[in-house]
Amino acid sequence: MSKFFTLLKASMTEGVDLFRIRMKNSDKTRKTMFFAVLVFLVSMAIYGYADMMLEPLAGTGMEYSVLTIYSLVAAVFILMEGIYKAPGLLFNCKDDDLVLSLPVERTSVVLMRIAKFYLFEVAFSALILVPTMVAYVTRAGAAAATFYVAGALALILLPVIPIIVSTLIAIVMARVSSRFRFKNLAQIIMTTILLIGVLILSLNIQNVMAAIAENASSVNEVITRLYYPVGAFIKMVTDFDILTLLLFVAVNVGLAAVFVWAFSKVYFKINSRVKAVKIVNKKHKEGKIKARGVMVAMMIKELRRFVGSPVFIINAGFSLVLYMVAAIAFVVNFDGVASALPQMGIEMPMDEILGLMPAIVAVLIVFCAMMTSITSSMISLEGKTINLLKSMPVPAFKIIMAKVLMAVLVMVPIFWIGDIVMFVKFDFDVWQILMILALSVVMPVVAETLGIIVNLKYPKMDAESDAEVVKQSMSSMVAVFTGMLLAAMTLYIIYMYVSNGASATVAVAMVLAAYTIAMVGLIMHLRIHGEKEFKRIDV
Repeated sequence: MSKFFTLLKASMTEGVDLFRIRMKNSDKTRKTMFFAVLVFLVSMAIYGYADMMLEPLAGTGMEYSVLTIYSLVAAVFILMEGIYKAPGLLFNCKDDDLVLSLPVERTSVVLMRIAKFYLFEVAFSALILVPTMVAYVTRAGAAAATFYVAGALALILLPVIPIIVSTLIAIVMARVSSRFRFKNLAQIIMTTILLIGVLILSLNIQNVMAAIAENASSVNEVITRLYYPVGAFIKMVTDFDILTLLLFVAVNVGLAAVFVWAFSKVYFKINSRVKAVKIVNKKHKEGKIKARGVMVAMMIKELRRFVGSPVFIINAGFSLVLYMVAAIAFVVNFDGVASALPQMGIEMPMDEILGLMPAIVAVLIVFCAMMTSITSSMISLEGKTINLLKSMPVPAFKIIMAKVLMAVLVMVPIFWIGDIVMFVKFDFDVWQILMILALSVVMPVVAETLGIIVNLKYPKMDAESDAEVVKQSMSSMVAVFTGMLLAAMTLYIIYMYVSNGASATVAVAMVLAAYTIAMVGLIMHLRIHGEKEFKRIDV
């Protein structure tokens, strides 16, 4: 048993980084403080949402329904995070060769993998449930000792079923996806759906809370009937009895024991298959060799790099999805979207809102384009291959512009689709249509040229993963905050012009002219200084 705990302790440093924190400074105190601040901020955000949901339920005796909802939310998040994490924590691990060479029983290796995965999911569950429980106690008043017993058991046992299900799904997905070219598609789709759901929930939080307050009893009953662990937990909170507790423990521990036993029987066989490299002999076919231009070949290379990284697509491309969602929302439920304006402090008749739609679309394009900074990570993602890229007999400006043009060609069709969707719904004149279509080209060029300039200035060439570059690099943060600032300035200027009687057409023309000038200036800057900055980068 001591060997098992030693093995688990040694392995916990690999792959269980909840926020993917990495700092050059090895000072443990700084790392611990940074991690603690992140956990605190996330916990406070969850506490805030839970408290907002509890507020209309205070004094009704239905406060526990928020525990029901958040317990289910935790289970869903554990399931989705488990599907994402299971392949890396259970199979084809980086330390496989080292661990399997140690003088320990194979059973200990399997138990170590499962325990590591379980501890990660318990921490993830606690991040959601602990702030919710604190909010519940704050709003509902002092809780009995049995509440804390039920809460502790929930933290320990609620992750069991999601872990089992996510592991089974991850095994199937790993086997199926290995046969296809686009292995990351499922992860991209699932994460995008999750982010859209969170966004929609955030935008409709007041309506959601009002609906929960009105139907708290029904919501609670449906969830507790459909998902036993949550139902048992809530029963222990509201009407504690020892039989429910024993049954709750027995069901989860029993399922966990069966899963561990079955998993240990097939683990090494599955791990070997996942690690195996499938070699396919293809028959040689005679045909013509297609020659591509240098720029086209480099753009294709950049596109493959982009679509091959789920974290890159999701973080850099989510604003494009946001634009499509906004366009569809305007078309399908314009009255509902317009009715949300008074909640934001904007009182305006419907006719005026319709007249300002070209300006609203222009602001939306500016915001979504500036938040879609694909190129702010593309130099950093080259990593150690940057020296190979620099040695190519291709001008540096062409290498840089290939990255910019690829990003622009990804963005423009999506913007145009959203534009056309809104043109069908709203009565824009010819000049407004042409200006909006032009703005949908100009803004991606501005955003991506600015992104590559920032990345050339602040490259991060020593990152260990794509996530570190996309989420934590200086260039990504500078590009995003600059984009937010420009979008806010655009919104303010348009608002000032329109409030002083200017037409929406004039406002759109002004925005288009300003950003066209900015586009020319940025390209000239890149032409003059880009090659020097590119050659300065060294690994």
